[in-house]
Amino acid sequence: MAEQDKEIGLWYGILDTALKLPGAKVERDSFLKKEFAKYANEGLIKQLVEAGIGKAGIPLDVLDKVADGSIGFHTTTVTATSFAAGLPGGIAMAGTIPADLAQYYYHVIIVAQKLAYIYGWPNLEGDSNEDFLAALTILIGVMSGATEATGALSSITSILAQEESSKRLPMVALAKVGLPQVAKQVAKILGANLAKQGLAKGIGKIIPIVGGAISAGATIVTFLPMANTLKNELRKTLVS
Repeated sequence: MAEQDKEIGLWYGILDTALKLPGAKVERDSFLKKEFAKYANEGLIKQLVEAGIGKAGIPLDVLDKVADGSIGFHTTTVTATSFAAGLPGGIAMAGTIPADLAQYYYHVIIVAQKLAYIYGWPNLEGDSNEDFLAALTILIGVMSGATEATGALSSITSILAQEESSKRLPMVALAKVGLPQVAKQVAKILGANLAKQGLAKGIGKIIPIVGGAISAGATIVTFLPMANTLKNELRKTLVS
């Protein structure tokens, strides 16, 4: 197997493992109804769920408040989880480095979906599981600073803006702009990063107790900036 195929396989392996954890897939409509209940009446919430955030005219500062709340919650949660995984023996499902990374990416996956929905995206699940994985890979690629992913984000937003109403990502249209191919490029980059990240986290586990602090510290300095990067890019390309 070619090196790039190994890296792509590593990325999708971690993604698949994380998605098997309870709650990894965010149900768009329920999430939006819950998060915007304090900011909008029932009629407006129905409109934003059916027509989209931009078309409902939700103020940007409200979107930012909801986004910051989600980022803060998952930053706190993933840091606590990372500390537990860094202790001797770790927690039940974190006995190996890939499982530890799956815990981390579990929260990355969830916050990526939430931020996409807050800033106007329809349901990420397309006609197949591969569509969903491709969309997630692009979003997480943006979080990780992959220029290919940021470029794809603009293409996706342009296509979504042309849709009168879409309950899910229009994957046929996105395939025409090469989204599946870009997703593979981004997966290769993320897979290569995972290999390096796994080694670094493994070193932290060698040191009892202190290892937990190293793991948690490494998590908070990566997760929070990544989440804010995606927030800012989605904010700039708000689907209207």
